[in-house]
Amino acid sequence: MLAPVADSSRRWPGVFERESPFVVLVARETIPGLTRAHDLLRQHLSGYAGRADVLGLVTVAARPGRLPAEIRRYRDVVGSLAGQLWQVPWVEEWTLVEPEKLPVWTPGDVQLPRKRRIDPLDEVPPEIHRLGSEIVAAARSALRESSYDADARMFEE
Repeated sequence: MLAPVADSSRRWPGVFERESPFVVLVARETIPGLTRAHDLLRQHLSGYAGRADVLGLVTVAARPGRLPAEIRRYRDVVGSLAGQLWQVPWVEEWTLVEPEKLPVWTPGDVQLPRKRRIDPLDEVPPEIHRLGSEIVAAARSALRESSYDADARMFEE
């Protein structure tokens, strides 16, 4: 649902010329999902992830309702290793369609105030708008603070 991102197919990106070095890990809020994210963060922090620069972790609700305390605590620990932790809530409608049919947020999209509940299959929900904006802001900040040869234009609005 975020236009400026790509799936690296469970591998650390190679960070080739003109490729972004920035990575956001995504995990479902389950013990297996968070354990996999934890393993990847330990690999990164040990220096075995190449030139990738982790901006943070996005967790996606695995079910509606409250998160069990054990999972919430583990999510917070894993998120602290990632630096930034973002959370995507459960949206029932997303389970009904293929991911390619979901609306897509693009940097520069303006979120208009709504008086009615939006349809998450037709419009980008506020949580995704906020997530996209915060990830782009984190990438811009990291780019300003780094010496990467990455093309900064990919993060401009």
